[in-house]
Amino acid sequence: MVSGGASVCASCGAETPDGARFCPACGARLAEPVALPEERKTVTTLFCDLVGFTAMGEQADPEDVDACLRSFGAMARAVIERYGGSVEKFIGDAVVGVFGVPVVHEDDPERAVRAAIRLVEGLDELSRPDGAPFQARAGVMTGELLVAHDVDPALGNGFVAGDAINTAARLEASAAPGAVVNTGTRAEAFVEEAEADADPDAPADVVRRPTIVTLSPGVPRSWAS
Repeated sequence: MVSGGASVCASCGAETPDGARFCPACGARLAEPVALPEERKTVTTLFCDLVGFTAMGEQADPEDVDACLRSFGAMARAVIERYGGSVEKFIGDAVVGVFGVPVVHEDDPERAVRAAIRLVEGLDELSRPDGAPFQARAGVMTGELLVAHDVDPALGNGFVAGDAINTAARLEASAAPGAVVNTGTRAEAFVEEAEADADPDAPADVVRRPTIVTLSPGVPRSWAS
């Protein structure tokens, strides 16, 4: 009888411990475990969108619009990856980042909030074709998603699916320009950190700090639908 967490060597029939690469009895190489094409995981989704970009794009030169999107995309990817997340996909002038896949951290929700703050703040480095300052808003949601392991994000295909992504998008849509709406993670410490990192010599009307709105865990279905 094979005990829990163990398997049997195909060469000699001996019981092998879970995780072993070679049989401890005969030394034969054990078969590699088959990777699941998809699995359910708890993932934190960050949805960030540029405010008023569509209206601006209708009036701007297409090359200027493309340059803006490229600059925002490069900045967003750098920020999300800096905090341990991955870019799931770009949707026009919006970016979807995920934390908890493929690398898991105990503080993934906090990492996502920090990334959202930096994304909203980092727009000071970009400029619109009309000279007006960029603004963004973001939503952060933690929930169970279906993660596909056989999808290549480099091809532009999304690799997660589930209601948590839709809810993150709704949270973002409910946010005021320059704000981050988040569920389940208290963000006072992040706000203090953002203020501490701000340039002390910058005029008060130039330093744009994000507003953090933290909702109770478990957004009501009636609100999120």
